[in-house]
Amino acid sequence: MNLVVTLIEHLTNLICMIFMVRILLQLAQADFNNPISQIVHKFTHPIINPLRSIIPDFGKFNSASLVVILIILALKLFIISTIIKSAITGKVLLVGVLIGFPSFAGLLMNLVTLLTILFIGLMVTSFIAGGQYNPALMFFHQVTRPLLTPLQKIIPTIGGAIDITPMILLLGLIYLQNYLVKFGLQLVQ
Repeated sequence: MNLVVTLIEHLTNLICMIFMVRILLQLAQADFNNPISQIVHKFTHPIINPLRSIIPDFGKFNSASLVVILIILALKLFIISTIIKSAITGKVLLVGVLIGFPSFAGLLMNLVTLLTILFIGLMVTSFIAGGQYNPALMFFHQVTRPLLTPLQKIIPTIGGAIDITPMILLLGLIYLQNYLVKFGLQLVQ
């Protein structure tokens, strides 16, 4: 039973992160011709494009992807609680999940996890690429640029070549993730 719950948890989180990357790509106005951007677009296109006629974008923000993420998280919580036979009835739980705190908490945790992965990927690919063109490095750079640019204006590079802002943001994300986990455990107890 725990294996099924764990599988559902990880699979839905992965799908939500792909839709979050779609949001980040649009916010950053990343290169659509990048192979990684193409994969994300092809995965999310069948779901997002029909919804765009109903749910419009707010400027650069892809609101249809956000709605899909919240629905996936709500369904995940409903399915997992049904599997573990929660004491709360299904209708009450579904209403609470759809309009309540758990979906947004899941969204925040997935976002922090995704950003952590993106910043680790940026640092690893920047060392591996060695100054040459690499689609993965360009993808990570374009997606993380909106978060790094304000911090790079404050913190200069070391020796004119070493940028420590991704490490600073990564440490902040790890701290935030630990805080959110502790906060979530306190709510459960």
